[in-house]
Amino acid sequence: MDVKVSPIALVVLAAILAGLLNLFSKDLLIAGLGSIEVCACREGVTAIVFGLILLLRDREAFRIRLRDVWIFILFAFFNVISNLCVFTAQEMMPLEVAAVLEMTSPYFILIFAFFLFGDKITRRKILAVILAFIGCIFIIGVVNGVGDIQVLGVVIGLMSGMTLAAFTLGSKIVEEKGYSENTAMFYFFAFSALMVAPLTNYGLVGATVSSNMIFLVYILIMGVLCTLTPNYLIIYSIRRVDPALVSIIITSSLIVSTLCGVLVFGDSFGWDDLIGIILVLAAITILDPPQSLKDRFDRLFSK
Repeated sequence: MDVKVSPIALVVLAAILAGLLNLFSKDLLIAGLGSIEVCACREGVTAIVFGLILLLRDREAFRIRLRDVWIFILFAFFNVISNLCVFTAQEMMPLEVAAVLEMTSPYFILIFAFFLFGDKITRRKILAVILAFIGCIFIIGVVNGVGDIQVLGVVIGLMSGMTLAAFTLGSKIVEEKGYSENTAMFYFFAFSALMVAPLTNYGLVGATVSSNMIFLVYILIMGVLCTLTPNYLIIYSIRRVDPALVSIIITSSLIVSTLCGVLVFGDSFGWDDLIGIILVLAAITILDPPQSLKDRFDRLFSK
């Protein structure tokens, strides 16, 4: 008997796996790797491992028309630029502000999807986006105040959200060209890895791994479990449900990151974290409410 799994449930799983990333990236950064090196490891492992899987299971996925290569390169470029904008914004202002600006991507997806695919901007989507964004602000701790913020840093931070939104929509674009999830996934990350390669100090990566082989395990887990798997689930789901819905649910990865910080690294957990988690969960519930809530608030969930 076939068991059909809801695409929304897959996105929630993707958010959980993506939220676990900090467990491994934080140790790699402490060990001496830079943000670019961590990014290169993620993109490279994802492309190599998925390429090997496709060699065994779906060699047809490697076929793309020459005239469409630029599309895959373009969205890989958006992926790399999003990462670089995040790193640059983090250097110019507090980490929590940079993270909130990156989480503006649902707003941009809402707008892009409206013009590109004709998706409707409903009251439910708008309410969910607002709740999720406010929840992110609480979780990250911006309500407690931040230091001086540079205008350029804010612009770069917003660019990270915009380019992340563009990358997220990439699968929807290439789907219209007739390409499968496997093709989209492989070439997005293969071209991303190639683009970031010239910026990477691979000698540093090799020295770090040689100092302790556990870092190689971290890199593999980070690439396969925390990057390849969630991104594949997102690419799969975004072809079957509203792109804006997918993007908003992904913000729940901040909940997982917060809980990992509390349970593993001993970070503090305050009232603002609790409020933020409740707001993000409320946003997801609004997007996909159980029948009991639909019956009780039929006017709210009718659009």
